[in-house]
Amino acid sequence: MNPAITNTRSNFFEIAWSRYKKSIVVILLIFLLFIAGEVLVGNFLSFGQLLLTMKLASYIALFALCQMIVIAAGGGGLDLSVGYTATMTAVLTASIMDGQNSNLWMAILVALAVGIAVGFANGFLAAYLKLPALVVTMAMANIVQGIVNAYTKGADITGKPSPILQIIAAKSTGIFPNVVFLLIVVAIITMILLYKTSWGLKLFGVGSNEIAAYLSGVDAKIVRWVAFVVSGVLASLMGLLLIGNLGLAFKDMGSMYVMPSIAATVVGGISLDGGEGNYFNVILGSIFLQTLTNLLIALGWGDAGKWIGFGIVLYVLLIAYVRNPRSR
Repeated sequence: MNPAITNTRSNFFEIAWSRYKKSIVVILLIFLLFIAGEVLVGNFLSFGQLLLTMKLASYIALFALCQMIVIAAGGGGLDLSVGYTATMTAVLTASIMDGQNSNLWMAILVALAVGIAVGFANGFLAAYLKLPALVVTMAMANIVQGIVNAYTKGADITGKPSPILQIIAAKSTGIFPNVVFLLIVVAIITMILLYKTSWGLKLFGVGSNEIAAYLSGVDAKIVRWVAFVVSGVLASLMGLLLIGNLGLAFKDMGSMYVMPSIAATVVGGISLDGGEGNYFNVILGSIFLQTLTNLLIALGWGDAGKWIGFGIVLYVLLIAYVRNPRSR
């Protein structure tokens, strides 16, 4: 074989590995999980199982977008209030929609108001008062949960989602879940905003090197504030999707997505130091987590096994990424 051709192929694979290493690793992990599921459980590689995994992973990925944006802004950002923000939106809008499409616009306005209020407070406290984002959003999560408890007063939550929401969140077009199509649209818009607009460049610039961004005329505080507002709005809109998928609202319905949303960003290789954000990898991380969940539940481990599995995966990947830090 011609040595030049051999060298060219070698260079190609080296470049591809260095550029797409994290994506390749997560794809391989997903593949291994499906193979393990097929061997240990059976019927794990069926088309129906794959579609169900994609549907459930879409909800994790959409919540994980909130985390990715906040993390990308740097400053040790995490948003622990996303699940509770979604819950409050679902609870408040259930009776507003009451199963009518004509009331959906009002529910959306309420969702936007809730998301902006929560994100505004989180961003102001974290960006301007320099309080730790972890503590700020944890406190906000407790406040929001308290509001939900006070609003419901222990009674059943009345109302149901509009038919349009149910079509988007719970139904399928042919055999493909509609929420997967929504995720694809969101992913395309996200990648455009992050890589083709000035705000995306500012977001990564602030997260990567705040001093350099400041010297370039970028106000890091405003950028981080906006990141939290965006996270709050996205989380609040997710509340509408959750009630559309489940058909009803209940307390704690969104809290189960807080840990997976963080784990998906870590599995996707997003640096917790900030300054980067590849949403495609986050989606892969979400698929991996959902596949792992399916396997552990199929093996009879239940929720306990799921959370133990998430914790072990986080430990292993955090150690791996710390040992191989991102160069700046």
